[in-house]
Amino acid sequence: MSTDDAWSQYEAFGEGDRSTLTPRQRAVFAICDLRQEINSGGFDSYFRSWGGDTAPLALAALPEALGERWAMLLREGMQVLGPDYPASADARFDVLDSHNLDAVLDGLDERFYDLEAATDANDLIDAYLQAGS
Repeated sequence: MSTDDAWSQYEAFGEGDRSTLTPRQRAVFAICDLRQEINSGGFDSYFRSWGGDTAPLALAALPEALGERWAMLLREGMQVLGPDYPASADARFDVLDSHNLDAVLDGLDERFYDLEAATDANDLIDAYLQAGS
């Protein structure tokens, strides 16, 4: 894969088979899933989409890539869905539809947007990706 920035790699790769990527690339793409989905529709959208399937991988990489505050926020979001994070989008969809979580998710969204505004996430993710090269 080229040495372009993480977003360029993410967009170029699309929905390809991520098993061909390095562990660090998979982690970066999981963080990109998180940021793309939440920025386009909030945590509700993220958890309902296949991008939410990569939440555990994003969670593992966030402390090193973007910092503990990012990891704590995602961890809290995942815990909203129960003590065992639902692995499939269908299972997460069922949890979201069977509970009134709008206010909680809206609060998480606001905190996420605050982190986005306070962090140069693109540069940090690029540095994290390059550190693994």
